[in-house]
Amino acid sequence: MCGVVGFIDSGLRKDQRIELVRRGIRAIAHRGPDEVGLYDSAAFTLGTVRLSVIDPRLGQQPMVTPDNRYIAGFNGEVFNYLELRSELEANGVRFTTNSDTEVLLHSLAYWGHDALLRLNGQFGFVFYDKWERVLILGRDRFGERPLFYTQQDGTLYFASEVKGLFAFPKVPRELAPEKVRRAMRYWSPIPGDTCFTGIEAIPPGHVLTVRQGQPELTKYYHGIERQYAGPPPKSFEDAKAGLREVIRESIRLRLRTDYELGTYISGGIDSSVVATVMNDLIGEPLTTFSIDAADSPVDEWPFQRAMVARLGSRHTRIPVSRAQIRERFPHVVRQCEQPLHFTAPVAYGVLAEEVGLAGVRVILGGEGADELFAGYDIAKEATILERCLRTGSFEGAAEELGPALNDVRYSDATDAGPIFRYYANRANRDFTLGAHLRRFETEPVDELIEASGDVFDDHAALLGRLRAQFPDFEQRPASDRSMLVDMHTFLIGYGMTCLGDRAGTGFGVEGRYPYMDSNVVEYAASLPIEWKLHGMRSKHILREAYADRLPPEIADRPKFGMRLPGAEALRPDGDDWVTAILSPSAIRRVGFLRPAAVDRLVEVVRTSDAPRVPYPFGDAYVHLLSVLLMEEFLIHDFHVPEVDIDRIMMRDIDGDHDPVGVAAH
Repeated sequence: MCGVVGFIDSGLRKDQRIELVRRGIRAIAHRGPDEVGLYDSAAFTLGTVRLSVIDPRLGQQPMVTPDNRYIAGFNGEVFNYLELRSELEANGVRFTTNSDTEVLLHSLAYWGHDALLRLNGQFGFVFYDKWERVLILGRDRFGERPLFYTQQDGTLYFASEVKGLFAFPKVPRELAPEKVRRAMRYWSPIPGDTCFTGIEAIPPGHVLTVRQGQPELTKYYHGIERQYAGPPPKSFEDAKAGLREVIRESIRLRLRTDYELGTYISGGIDSSVVATVMNDLIGEPLTTFSIDAADSPVDEWPFQRAMVARLGSRHTRIPVSRAQIRERFPHVVRQCEQPLHFTAPVAYGVLAEEVGLAGVRVILGGEGADELFAGYDIAKEATILERCLRTGSFEGAAEELGPALNDVRYSDATDAGPIFRYYANRANRDFTLGAHLRRFETEPVDELIEASGDVFDDHAALLGRLRAQFPDFEQRPASDRSMLVDMHTFLIGYGMTCLGDRAGTGFGVEGRYPYMDSNVVEYAASLPIEWKLHGMRSKHILREAYADRLPPEIADRPKFGMRLPGAEALRPDGDDWVTAILSPSAIRRVGFLRPAAVDRLVEVVRTSDAPRVPYPFGDAYVHLLSVLLMEEFLIHDFHVPEVDIDRIMMRDIDGDHDPVGVAAH
């Protein structure tokens, strides 16, 4: 976990630039506890914070080429750095460190934009050509690591978190009501978006190039739009073997680190496959962790225990209580910088803290498998809905879907009958977004937020991004569209951000996600849907590929996501932050919340006597608290922490006058 922050073409004096970038560094210092670096020239200023994972002694940032032409700052990992290094060395490039940062630097210097498709990793990087005065900001193919930017008065600012941008006084701090509404509706900002006025995210698989003050956003990754580059499998058995091969290679690359590794055992098939393959490759007992979720409707410990017994791992079970959820939720919102619909990021933060205390710096997880292999119930719903719309009849649909619903029952108690009555009453609608329409339009977002446009404008914005990413989006089967929508909203915008990137910040832990390797993603995308969703059996090929390696109860277990108390743990029933953040003055301060609608929602939550506040009111309430906390911490009372960055300042580079380019402290 690292971070970058800086700007180009500021027109400021050197002392002003240094003061500004030091503010930016302090704002994101929690991302990199091991070292701080700084590069400054008249045109370009860059600050870095680093969590060292590979070559901790020499892999310091910012990194500069020997001729002082190219400068790089880097958040993330390039997993195939050893292979790229060998290729560059064969072409005469010399290296002075063993780090992947230096491989990134020389790859971009040697191959230019062509290097981007050679990189297998999770990253947000900054690369500057001092001679040509060209800046490149790049993000990995699936948005595993963040990178944000804004242009103000001719200066382009960039940072790994929005807080880094807000450290610069010229960057306005303002929630954008239309963007907030979309983030609540889709459970995350749509790709490339944020919740803030004038601030954008580099979309996954894109680079932003700045020449002569003009930024140009371009897409470099098109892989998932095409079929998998390898020969198609001749049979289901061949496909299973191919899947095992790409997953094994992905995990092999993600074991590269100079620190201890661990993995998360949820009790489901996704993490169990990752742990099993890790166990094969490492050849010694794994260090594993699991969460004991408070008041969960399903006890996952028997499944976790079976997997731990199969692995023989050194295991730690970490309890997460209601009290922790209530206490830590404000901090997690500040970390994530977006509305939350679940309290799961609290649990991931508790997990990361315990992992860090155990001396483990890198942990592998199973995120992404549901989106690749039709793991969610909504893919089943989409498949049946498409057939109903095609035939013009909903007869028998509820009877078919009802027994197949698993995971959704724990978040949405709606039965299959009402689900299909919803669709039957809207059969003349545009169903390009398929079964997601019901979720996207059920939560009372439009009642809570006063903003220009409406639900159809929001759908148009999301569809615009999806069509740009996948020109044939509307021609794809409903189940395929469903998985792509989940990948580009729930997974990239929430899973990779709030659970993946942000949960480990401050605890010195880096998450890696083997299913998000582009070879795995493209391979899965090339498989027929019936191999992924077999009848109503989700993740069919993944289950079958590892059926002989996993305890039977895990290989055959229906999908069930971790469930923690949400609204019921955050009711306004105490004299603490919840009551304070729901005060009339705090609600008015946001500027676009409708007080009467807020009062109605709060009353539903306050008076509900159910063990779990019913959907959609519980999710909407957690979203509401998130927005109020965002306004409190990121807008109204934002401050840059006083962090002693000089204590860990390892590089302070004067880009205008230091011929060597490095001054080590």
